[in-house]
Amino acid sequence: MAATNRVDILDPALLRPGRFDRQVEVTLPNIDERQAIYKVHLKKIKLNAEKTRTEYAKKLSTLTPGFSGADIANICNEAAIIAARNNKTSVGVKQFEDATERVIGGIEKKNLMTVEERRRVALHEAGHAVAGWFLKNSDPLLKVTIIPRSKGALGFAQYLPAEVALKNKEELLDMVKTALGGRIAEEIFYDSVTTGAADDINKVTQIVNGLVQTYGMTKNIGLVGYGSMGEEGSFQKPYSDQTNWEIDEEIRSIVKEQYQITKDLLLEKKDLISALGERLLEKETINLPDIIDVLGERPYGMNETMTEYLTELREREIKEAA
Repeated sequence: MAATNRVDILDPALLRPGRFDRQVEVTLPNIDERQAIYKVHLKKIKLNAEKTRTEYAKKLSTLTPGFSGADIANICNEAAIIAARNNKTSVGVKQFEDATERVIGGIEKKNLMTVEERRRVALHEAGHAVAGWFLKNSDPLLKVTIIPRSKGALGFAQYLPAEVALKNKEELLDMVKTALGGRIAEEIFYDSVTTGAADDINKVTQIVNGLVQTYGMTKNIGLVGYGSMGEEGSFQKPYSDQTNWEIDEEIRSIVKEQYQITKDLLLEKKDLISALGERLLEKETINLPDIIDVLGERPYGMNETMTEYLTELREREIKEAA
């Protein structure tokens, strides 16, 4: 018996009958499986009496789509550590939320940024948030922060992606628009841009590449899987230079089109970007109630999970104020 994350590079001799001839693929857990995994790890933790272990498991499994079993164990451990550091006798929802943020973004870093750099980061993140908030097919936004993280991010947003195996073209294009929002916000408020959008640009390129070369979602290129042709790392493409040029032009054309649509949207919402940026500068981390307070209700509504999350946050704010 053996385990690997790279079955694609195993020697075929290892997979012949009589050796490792049976393969069991372990995929990321779905929401019910995450709930069961949380129940196991929560047994080791003294939980706040505000919820039962089953209720905690249900809530956390809903807020952590795409997380692996190792991520879940990490969240539970981090939540217990955070509670201990703050002299808490039990672990509550706030500690689990902080732990989730740490697992996603990494440990907080005390970077020495100037006031102008912090403002630029705040507007960049506000651009992402506003773009996603007003797009029909974007993932629901839960939290935005401009606290630098150990994974290299100067700020990041936490979303609640739907647990679906398939995405349509409109959903992919809205992901592109949301990713472009940060760079466009910089262009709107400043005369020059920075290197802060490097990860966003890579993400956009990857999505549009897949849309053109793998998923066959463009008329000009058609239903040909160019993305699957050729070996990884190969310097020679198994199609003509003309086809290569057409693919490049199609990718650039789509990115330019989505860029212009997003820029028109953000120019219209310029005041909201500025207001959200100021709120981020003031608080550094803002949750759903702050986002709604600045941007208003989401035009395309909120799902059940977002509604429950919002209600709990507001109830907690009332308790803390009292």
